[in-house]
Amino acid sequence: MMTNQKTLFPIFIDINGKKALVAGGGNVAVRRIRTLAAFGADITVISPNVTEYIEQAALSIINTNIDTDTAAIRLIKRKYEDGDIAAVNPFLVIAATDDSQVNRAIMTEAKSLNIPVSVAGCRNDCTFYFPAIAESGNYIAGIISKDGNHAGVKLTAEKIRKVING
Repeated sequence: MMTNQKTLFPIFIDINGKKALVAGGGNVAVRRIRTLAAFGADITVISPNVTEYIEQAALSIINTNIDTDTAAIRLIKRKYEDGDIAAVNPFLVIAATDDSQVNRAIMTEAKSLNIPVSVAGCRNDCTFYFPAIAESGNYIAGIISKDGNHAGVKLTAEKIRKVING
């Protein structure tokens, strides 16, 4: 049976120094923040509650003695409010809150500003999908699934990592 799955064009963009806004402070947000930081993004996080990892990464702005594997991030400890995206003016937005209505409001604002947005847990609201990354030496692969199969993406990324790591 033929499905109407989108076939997306993979593109690699230099995000070093570009602003990224992450709304949410849980484990999904942490995974996105770690990836964005590894590629040099200038990250702002908006969330009333965050993991210790995000808290420590935000503190590293003030105290450079804190050991964190991310670039320093700015933390705004409150719920997302309409207008936050316009105020930050990011290159891309990640909506990773635990509230689908808040994620939808984030998506709506980002789309109205023509800013790419990835909405955790709702592929239909995304203008881009956040890939799993497999990286080694001179090679970087980004993996997504056409049908939202997260387990398959994880397995495929692990296989690619083994191949490129020799």
